[in-house]
Amino acid sequence: MKSKLLGLAMLGLAMGASVPAMAGGPGVYTVKGHNSEPDSDYTGTLTIVQTSKDTFKLTWNIAGDRYDGFAIGDERVLAASFSSKGASGTALLVEDDETKGGYKSIWAFKGETQLGVELITPKK
Repeated sequence: MKSKLLGLAMLGLAMGASVPAMAGGPGVYTVKGHNSEPDSDYTGTLTIVQTSKDTFKLTWNIAGDRYDGFAIGDERVLAASFSSKGASGTALLVEDDETKGGYKSIWAFKGETQLGVELITPKK
């Protein structure tokens, strides 16, 4: 049975069938984002470390500031909390088929009403 499934998968690939991109999970990523204020584009990095089957440690470095986070989920969708310098917030990272192994993210600081957005791509 296993070899039959493998054979069908290989046949599908040979015929040009596409396989959905999987988010990368643990690793180092490049971040490009924008918060809710005008002219607020930023860049940085995000490191994701898997700490158990369903939990992850996230560390963003943005313009010299460090944001420490904790997430639950899997490699495709992560629900995260984060904090830095006494401020905290929430983020949702969802796999992004366009970046081949990355995420699209929305986030907000506690008490804010506007969302920030990030495009998270595997660092090369």
